[in-house]
Amino acid sequence: MTTLDGDQISAAAAASIPDNAFNQWGDDFIQSMETPYGGSEYCERAETLVKDVKILLREMHTGDVDLIEQLEMVDALQCLGIDRYFDAEIKATLDCAYRSWDTSVGIRLGSKNVTRDMNATALGLRLLRLHRYDVSADVLESFKDKNGQFFTEDNNYNNTGEECVMRSMLNLLRASSVAFFGETVMKEVKVFSSAYLKNLSENSADMYRRSFLKEVEYALIYEWPRTFTRWEARNFIEIYELDDLRLKDKRILELAKLDFNILQFTYKMEMKYLSRWWANSGLSKLIATRERTIEYFLWGVSSTDEVKFSSSRITVAKVSTLATIMDDLFDDYATFEQLKLIKEAVVQGWDVSIVKNIPQSFKMCLEFVFQTVHELIDEANKIQGHDMMQFITKAWADYIEANLEQARWKTSGYIPTYNEYLNTATTSAAIGPILLHTILLAVPISGDDAIKKTFLNKSRFYELIWMCIRLIDDTRDFEDERRHGETASAISCYMRDHLECSEAEALNHITNLIEELHKELTWEYLNPNNALLDWEKICFNFNRGLQFIYIFGDGITYSHKEVKHQVFKVFVDPVDI
Repeated sequence: MTTLDGDQISAAAAASIPDNAFNQWGDDFIQSMETPYGGSEYCERAETLVKDVKILLREMHTGDVDLIEQLEMVDALQCLGIDRYFDAEIKATLDCAYRSWDTSVGIRLGSKNVTRDMNATALGLRLLRLHRYDVSADVLESFKDKNGQFFTEDNNYNNTGEECVMRSMLNLLRASSVAFFGETVMKEVKVFSSAYLKNLSENSADMYRRSFLKEVEYALIYEWPRTFTRWEARNFIEIYELDDLRLKDKRILELAKLDFNILQFTYKMEMKYLSRWWANSGLSKLIATRERTIEYFLWGVSSTDEVKFSSSRITVAKVSTLATIMDDLFDDYATFEQLKLIKEAVVQGWDVSIVKNIPQSFKMCLEFVFQTVHELIDEANKIQGHDMMQFITKAWADYIEANLEQARWKTSGYIPTYNEYLNTATTSAAIGPILLHTILLAVPISGDDAIKKTFLNKSRFYELIWMCIRLIDDTRDFEDERRHGETASAISCYMRDHLECSEAEALNHITNLIEELHKELTWEYLNPNNALLDWEKICFNFNRGLQFIYIFGDGITYSHKEVKHQVFKVFVDPVDI
């Protein structure tokens, strides 16, 4: 780590940052985005459709409609991202399903409710869990044959048609995505159903409806812990368009399309603000840094997609951008002494004058970061009703201290133990500052003790979120980091503790660990005895969003690939109506 003067700062950093790490989204393009869906006529039409669909749902619930059809309707509303309009109607259906739940075989169908049904049970299990009803996955054991295999068309217990078997397999796979830690049957379900569906999609592409195959493809890639509402809505709008028989009323799909486009209008306005905020900073002309404000905004929308949370998702983008600037400064520009001074400057009231003997461009970057943090603190103070400075300062100071420790490792070539690494690396990932700023601008939090107990002291819920984010990041970019001189990662530290372990085995271990941590986190989130608050739900979805961005690799650094396509689908291209 060396100190650079003057114009050297940009040239040296540029060598360590990939060419494709620079801005994929020009401000001129962002400012040119237009859409008519902010108009009152679209909002009024959506309100009318909501009323119409409410009537339809109530008629289904009180009429002679099979429970499986009602559950499929609830599933459709959730997949299309419009379930928030129908909380009461959905609860009525799920209450009915829960009353009908048989702890031995799940959901029974038929005129006298005597026929056990794997499809209805798998669908019901997932929907009931997502709404925190207490249902056990053990019911799935009853759908195995004498050899311990799940029923298929070759050994089906009631000679159900082939299409129903395929739908059952799909719902089994989707149910496995809400598995809790220690549920062996859910692991078996995932292995069996995914193998069945992969074989189906690879070898039978011409035999089944395109909509079903597209749904299978989505489920195989985007498990529930690794997707978010707007992305799912866009994909399922396309799926339901391919099969207009799936929805009983065309007004449901019309509402989903309008809702998607109306929300997209809001996101476009927010993107314009963020793009101009970054352009006006002028930092891209001062230092070579990863410019990812729009990609971070995608992360923000994955956490908080409703209109009322505008400040929170904008804050995710802003603070993530600030953390990236700081990370690049730490990696490429600052000495140990300067890092210590930066931490002191933060602790001493965000006073940049404490950091001496740095190039003007370095100083201007720090001034921008400090000024933006002050602005966000002022916003948080207004929402919370009292001063949040101490909490925010501690989160940033801890983040800088963790980076200082990692700088020591890098310089000395030291590889810490796995536990030592995680204790530091979960903090150096900047999850603390990003999440804290975000939730403080979302909703008022009752009492400082709630922040201290559950956030700053990292309850198990938050510890799991931090670990999942840190570990997925390491599995995606440890090779890049190694090329840039970083010796410590979850993979290398695990190998240090297990000398007989190869890199491939260590990577596989960490990947499996993430899977198990997600199951524990899902339990913490969906536990029927936990009454989670809005800001805790935001934190849970915050992790889901990053897992989504990292599905195909480091989607932040290499955002010119899949993430660019995702940004277009969620933010740029409206749905055809």
